[in-house]
Amino acid sequence: METTIGAAPLPGTIDAERVSASTAAVQAVLDVMPGSASWSVPIRDATGTIVDLLVQAVSPEAEDIHGRRGEEMIGLRTRQTYPSVAQTPLWQAYLRVMETGAPERYSPYEHVEVADGVPHRSTYAIRIARLDDGLLVTWVRDDLGQRLEARLARTEHLGNLGWGRWNMVTGEVVWSPQLYRIHGRDPAEGPLTIEEYSTLVHSEDAPLLAGAADRWTRGGGPHELEVRIEVDGSLRHIRISAEATLDAAGRPLEIHGVMQDITGWRRTADELASVSRRLEEENQLTAHLQKIIMPVQNEPYLLPGLRVAARYQPAETADYLGGDWYQAIGLDDGDVLLAVGDVAGNGLAAASAMAKLRHAITGLAFADHDPAEILTVLNRLLCKLRPDVLATALVARYHPADRTLRWTHAGHPPMLLARGSHVERLLHPGVLLGVFEDAAYTCGTIRLRPDDLMVMFTDGLIEKRGSDLYEGLDLMSAALTEALRPIAPGSQDRLLAVMDAMVPANAADDTCVLVTQVTQNGEVMMLPRRDG
Repeated sequence: METTIGAAPLPGTIDAERVSASTAAVQAVLDVMPGSASWSVPIRDATGTIVDLLVQAVSPEAEDIHGRRGEEMIGLRTRQTYPSVAQTPLWQAYLRVMETGAPERYSPYEHVEVADGVPHRSTYAIRIARLDDGLLVTWVRDDLGQRLEARLARTEHLGNLGWGRWNMVTGEVVWSPQLYRIHGRDPAEGPLTIEEYSTLVHSEDAPLLAGAADRWTRGGGPHELEVRIEVDGSLRHIRISAEATLDAAGRPLEIHGVMQDITGWRRTADELASVSRRLEEENQLTAHLQKIIMPVQNEPYLLPGLRVAARYQPAETADYLGGDWYQAIGLDDGDVLLAVGDVAGNGLAAASAMAKLRHAITGLAFADHDPAEILTVLNRLLCKLRPDVLATALVARYHPADRTLRWTHAGHPPMLLARGSHVERLLHPGVLLGVFEDAAYTCGTIRLRPDDLMVMFTDGLIEKRGSDLYEGLDLMSAALTEALRPIAPGSQDRLLAVMDAMVPANAADDTCVLVTQVTQNGEVMMLPRRDG
């Protein structure tokens, strides 16, 4: 279908010269107009029906829904560029004004544009008038203020804060709506002056507010404080941040402030502080209990035929009372009991079970039981009395007179023997304690040499996420070999070098390390018995 531009010339013709002359004249007028205005000429089909409007002139400040400004809008077609207009009463108003010449005002007009599947609404006040053979449209977007006000109200609500203004010359006070809600005050009662506000403040906080008010009235800079006020019979914590604006002579004119109700935040902060204090007290208690249950000697010490070094390293958690333990003690017959173990879990329950196991093993050793008998009895006790407890253990008995070591272990990593710079595993496995009531254990026996090092530890030393214990054992053996290679045989430095090389692989688990070094020439150092 053929279309023409302008005021209904004959079908198929365009009065381009007339349109051009009118455009120039209208544009000259719009160039000096403020705000948003456009002049469009009709596009008609062969029957003379208006099918669209073509923008020919635009004011410099004009802006459309898409952000196009001024001359960027020239050449746009209304229905083509803003298709949602076609089905609205606004389009019918355009047609009526073109037909009758009587201007119309259309307000409010809500325009909806869909971008990326999301509708965007804008509200306009529109005035429509016929000018020459075209349509002069002026518009004001009147939802910007509303949107800003809505955003501010939403921000105040989410932050539970409001703003206020106190004029020090006229005495006028203005509060935002949220400030009334924070203070449980009816807006009909009006806002409070600074003097009136001080009557709400808790007596202990009144000096804070008085000092701040004095600073503001003297023209001081921004100041922040926190006070408690009574609202509906309960205390609320209010954070106030305000400053004064000054005139040319430096005299204060107005105080502008923001008040925020932080009662919930303060309550939570106080609860967290209380929990932190309680946890700290519990940590100190557990640390004290750990030392009582299993004292650790920081420096190497002597037992019959052995130099001994031990270390206990708790897990890097708040609840660090763990189930790992060790024992190294001289027995009545001159032998030495060496043991390490691990009770599953942590906390007081694990520590309690650990203490019982450790003392039971020590008592059975003094009753002259060998390591296999000790673990056999201990396993039956666990299955009967503590079926909820699972544990691992490595128990050894050293006879210094002939340097004989008898040992066995229950589900525990094997002991390492370092001879010179060579490191090997002493394997004699047994099942986990607390699983099978009829489990039995047997001992392995080895004759040690002077300067041999026996390394016993719990699994936190070698257990690492993503790898198995055997890989950890290999890495630990390699580290010990590297640490011992440069040190001369017989040196006490070998014992310390091994301790330094025993770096835990898993900081989330507690770790015990027990290292013993056979003294030279089968020497027996009879020291006072340690009660461990």
